[in-house]
Amino acid sequence: MKTLFITALLTIAVVTGSFATPTKVNSAILANFNLNFRGASNVTWVVTNDYTKAAFTTANTKMEVYYNSHGDVIATSKGITLDELPVEAKRSFAKRFDGYNVIEAIKFEGFDEMSYYISGENDQESVILKVNDQNVVSVFDRRKK
Repeated sequence: MKTLFITALLTIAVVTGSFATPTKVNSAILANFNLNFRGASNVTWVVTNDYTKAAFTTANTKMEVYYNSHGDVIATSKGITLDELPVEAKRSFAKRFDGYNVIEAIKFEGFDEMSYYISGENDQESVILKVNDQNVVSVFDRRKK
């Protein structure tokens, strides 16, 4: 159930992130954010009935943090370099998607889950792979161009 929620949260975040507009953010969330991410810049907020998301940059790294209505962090994601990916994830991507260019890698931490997402593409399609905390690699999304 938690994995389904995290997957839904990621999907919603990708879709709604493009449509973020200025909105009123809960004061508990703002206090928590300002305490934990003092050097954040370019902060944008998305508020839904289920969560509030802050997308921002800190120390030249793109990050997102998700809060519940009480101001508690429920998940974080951040862009990472390919060197920070588990070795098995890199091997699996290279073997299964030979000829694809890696576009982005993300580390996602939420509830009792920690996973990585690798996006890549070639001339025909783009893919997003999910690597769970046991280094099991699965296709999260695949789209034809």
